[in-house]
Amino acid sequence: FEKLTNNMTQSIESAISLALHNKNQEVVVEHFLWGLLTNHDSILSQMLNKMNVDKTAMELDIKSMAGKLPKSSSVSKENIRLSRSFIQTLEKGVGLMTNNGDNYLAVDTYILANINDEPFSTILTKYLDVMELRKNFEAQRGGAKIESQSADENLESLKKYGIDLTELASAGELSPVIRRDEEIQRVMQILIRKTKN
Repeated sequence: FEKLTNNMTQSIESAISLALHNKNQEVVVEHFLWGLLTNHDSILSQMLNKMNVDKTAMELDIKSMAGKLPKSSSVSKENIRLSRSFIQTLEKGVGLMTNNGDNYLAVDTYILANINDEPFSTILTKYLDVMELRKNFEAQRGGAKIESQSADENLESLKKYGIDLTELASAGELSPVIRRDEEIQRVMQILIRKTKN
């Protein structure tokens, strides 16, 4: 657990709370995927929004899969545990993390490591092209390494908190600069003066 990023830890915590809510004795991968789909800030949710994929049907599918899991009336926070299959998927994620040269396991690495296994293969392939998802995750990462527990939170920080003026200009969506010649000239004078000093 010390090798997990903050996002990964939060995702596991939400999977545990979903398992408790669903009265399941063990936390399985279905709970984890369910948690990722219902959390609008998760990396998977953001990527599905970017790809214009409707998540509601996916959520219903994974919810019905979780509904078929064995229930127990005596489930509490103290006696709930991670299933062996879920721990194996985490180990698989750690393997890919090591191959990528990362120090911590991020959610995208975990998904990519287990994308061909259940329930990811069943749910995701039904609604989207898995190869496109893989390419988008790799493009989002841009070769960056996860070297701290909060590193995956900063991957899309520019898009989250800033405006890409170059992108807006190429799309022709920038507001026109009409009758502002004097302001532009003044800015240029100031900038030219700054470089001389």
